[in-house]
Amino acid sequence: MTRALIRLGGAQPPTWSVELGIGPKAALLDRCARAGLTVPPGVVVPHELLVGAGTGAVADRLVALDLGTQLAVRSAFSAEDGDRSSHAGVFRSRLQVPGRDRIALTEALTDVLASADEVAVEVARRDVLVLRMVPAVRAGVAFTQVDFEDDLVDHVGGLADRLVGGQVSGDRETLPRLRRFERGRDGWRGRLQRLLRDVRRELGPGGWDVEFADDGARCWLLQVRVITAAPTRDEALTLANHREILPDLPSRLTTSVVADAAPELFGYWRSFDRSLPSGRHFVDVVVGRPVINLSLLTDTMRILGLPTRFVTDSMGGTAAEEVGFSPLRLVAKAPNLVALGVDQLRAVGNGRRATRRLQALAADPGEDLTTAVATFRQVYVELITGMFALTTAISGPLAVLHALGVAGVLHTRQRTAGTRVWADLGELRSVLAGAPALRERIEAGEIPTDDPDFAAAWTRYLDVHGHRGIYESDVARPRYREDPAPLLDALLHGRELTGPPPLPLRAVAVWPLWLQASRSMAAREDLRSDAMRVFEVMRLHLLALAEPHVAAGRLPSADALWDLSLAEVVALDGREGERAVYDDAWMARRRAEIDRLRDYRLPDLLHRSDDIEDYRRGATPTAHRRSGALKGLGLTEGTVVGTVWVADEPTPLPAELRGDDVVLVTRGVDAGWVGTFAQVAAVVVETGGELSHGSIVLREAGVPAVTNVAGATGALVTGDRVEVRARAGVVTRVGASRREPGHARSHAGPDDGRSRR
Repeated sequence: MTRALIRLGGAQPPTWSVELGIGPKAALLDRCARAGLTVPPGVVVPHELLVGAGTGAVADRLVALDLGTQLAVRSAFSAEDGDRSSHAGVFRSRLQVPGRDRIALTEALTDVLASADEVAVEVARRDVLVLRMVPAVRAGVAFTQVDFEDDLVDHVGGLADRLVGGQVSGDRETLPRLRRFERGRDGWRGRLQRLLRDVRRELGPGGWDVEFADDGARCWLLQVRVITAAPTRDEALTLANHREILPDLPSRLTTSVVADAAPELFGYWRSFDRSLPSGRHFVDVVVGRPVINLSLLTDTMRILGLPTRFVTDSMGGTAAEEVGFSPLRLVAKAPNLVALGVDQLRAVGNGRRATRRLQALAADPGEDLTTAVATFRQVYVELITGMFALTTAISGPLAVLHALGVAGVLHTRQRTAGTRVWADLGELRSVLAGAPALRERIEAGEIPTDDPDFAAAWTRYLDVHGHRGIYESDVARPRYREDPAPLLDALLHGRELTGPPPLPLRAVAVWPLWLQASRSMAAREDLRSDAMRVFEVMRLHLLALAEPHVAAGRLPSADALWDLSLAEVVALDGREGERAVYDDAWMARRRAEIDRLRDYRLPDLLHRSDDIEDYRRGATPTAHRRSGALKGLGLTEGTVVGTVWVADEPTPLPAELRGDDVVLVTRGVDAGWVGTFAQVAAVVVETGGELSHGSIVLREAGVPAVTNVAGATGALVTGDRVEVRARAGVVTRVGASRREPGHARSHAGPDDGRSRR
């Protein structure tokens, strides 16, 4: 077999690639061809044949085989397309090679093989793929990832070699993943959707990096590789839910607990359906605020066959594409939905059981800070997961009542635990009604506990509601028992609750539905109140445990605990001699950082691609900033301030820039820039796509990078000082060039016209 051309999807045993040690690039295409996927006719030229017969003899065999008038000669080396690194674009491909021209085929084979000697990559086998060229009308690259309900596609008209080579950016869009029996869209998009579904069916759910070409009638699979560096998805994030229960900038400890507990919070939904995403963040932290991944929740609805509006109507924001009911998916997910429905029916009882678990945690909160913060984290998990089922049980009936226009008037008939905080001030108001002297003392900031009537009513009120507080879900915030000022202000200046208005007839007709919703609503508010009682216990316990660290000089005050993250609190309990110390100077730096974060005002809905600096108080939106700011597509994470180096091709770093944090600015990149990437702190690319080979390399290497920054090489010159915010895709000039114009650019040599794929 090793002395013969190996036809993709041919009669050879399926294990041939393993037996020969053929790399994944050819092996995966062969597997897809065997499964009936639309792989162009082609052959693998094994390493042994190339070594034994030579490129000229192989070219003769290819001419005799007559694969087509135009061929693609592509590397399929053993070093390519592995599970951890792809070496995308490192080795050459030759396209549109005349299929009946022996000399042209010989030159193409020789050129592709020679590319193995030009890079610092160990190549054990040098196999070559030869495929019939597809007369592409539309071509590109698609990323299909197991945790996303949309496949990410970059595409261009005609061949995609310039797209994957990073010379053009192409068009970007997402296509919904298809399940079995779903047809998808019309035209090339529908054909691509079905091809990607077939790839997942044969190779597994993802993630796959797929090169395709559509000829107007069929969508062809040109290459498939494992995703080794995932692209950044522009997910929607929402602050809406947390904004209701947390201050604008929550304490560092509470924020870190929320973020750390996020996998277990989303685990509630995954307990009903293990196919739900497992690798995406449910909660992110953006400038110190915990934000919920709205896109993850809308994807969850789509997987279950439910409308995305179930999430967006309750939380705000919009889905990338609003999707309604999917009958086929509803049928497929019926067992999961039934289990979820049963949990909702049991929601009130589950709420009571959650309260008992919370009380058990409060009874044994831990003897040191490490154990206590772990207990508080578990308290938070119990609270939120306990409320999920109750919230879901409420949402359906309330949606109907809202649609009928009676939800508001029915709400006035109910007094839940939260409303009683207000209503129960009535007894204290009655005491003050005939005692103007008591009112004057309260207005002066005094609590008249020497008055027996007031003291008795005050004690009764605090026994019931003293554990509540302003932004009470932040453990750092004092409770009413500690800081009663908000209560006293409401007592003096607030109005009493009025009685409910008469019920319209249509509200009476749906009273049974209201009873179901109100029962779950009351249970949810009871659970929250009970949890806040436990929060108060945990708050006071944590402050008490902090005192020995204050006495030992490891903390300036017990309240400083709230400015620490979960991990930083645990570090206080390290072994003797290894314990963290957060002295006055350290805490001053932390509080300065917190004060800086207070300057941001995030909207309820934002996206990962947003430039967060636009939300700094007094900032001008990116589009209206001075010309020093450029916008592109963020590839990675990280912020770098450095000196610009404008270069047209990979060259050694100029001596005058060595020692600086250098930001490479260039027209386009491919895998040949790897050596240059290693010398710089960040990369800005003028033309390119997120799925091009150069972008894959930058993501694999983790270099802070922004691509598709239009006009970058004209707007910036070598020596400029810039700030690169990779995640936001923003490049901002922070200082003028310090160098002469003659040093502004490293010029490229002539383009040799070869494609790296």
